[in-house]
Amino acid sequence: MWKCLFHGVCAALAALCGLTHGAGAAGEPTLTLLVFDRPPFYRLKDGRPEGGFLLDNTLAFLERARIPYVVEEMPPGRVLSTFRDRDTVACAVGWFKTPDRAAFARFSVPISRDRPLAVAVGAAPCPDKATLADFLAAKPHWGLRNAFSYGPQADALLAALPEGRLHRLSDPARMLPLLAKGRLDAVLIEPEEFSWRTGQDKALAAAVRLCPLADAPPGNLRHVMCDLSVSPDVLARLDAAIGEFMGEAAQRGRQLAAMRH
Repeated sequence: MWKCLFHGVCAALAALCGLTHGAGAAGEPTLTLLVFDRPPFYRLKDGRPEGGFLLDNTLAFLERARIPYVVEEMPPGRVLSTFRDRDTVACAVGWFKTPDRAAFARFSVPISRDRPLAVAVGAAPCPDKATLADFLAAKPHWGLRNAFSYGPQADALLAALPEGRLHRLSDPARMLPLLAKGRLDAVLIEPEEFSWRTGQDKALAAAVRLCPLADAPPGNLRHVMCDLSVSPDVLARLDAAIGEFMGEAAQRGRQLAAMRH
């Protein structure tokens, strides 16, 4: 029932609004690409794609693979519950691959690697060579994104903390302003997101700073995460398109580097 209802609604939206993209084989089901607004990775305006390097690249992968798709806005917690609880021909952009997610989803080859995870704090100087455990011992109240993984190492350390010290927010745009106001003591954040948000607000940039973690592992890999209802053939075409796109991007990078010398 859920499966029929979900696909019926998506088909109706595509027919009425002309939102279907890509050019698949006749009779191929339209894939629903689930996205939420989180700059600089993905940007939406009125529920439609508005940029963000991971979203732009993923749309290019789907076009290259000739996979028909529609874009739907959905918060991350609901993405996970949707994939767990019902069959949907749907994928989501830019997710970490974790053991629990692998039980109910398929993952593409990597589409990006983040810079190493860091900690945002108030305007005080960053401690020298502090580890995540050092920060967790020194900072009582932490801002975290709801329904997100920060990677195996950070997730394990956070799981050992009393829940009362963790403030999970659905809207990541609120975390740095709360930190600047002193309502949070620290925020785990990717440097890419910190740079974008502070670049949009000079007052915010003056009130917070980004501290590196001495023990941060290499940045997490991001994937396109798909429901198990997405066929292996579709995922293989997506992986092939990602490989071609990344290979061409690397070649362009080498050419540009050669031009500078």
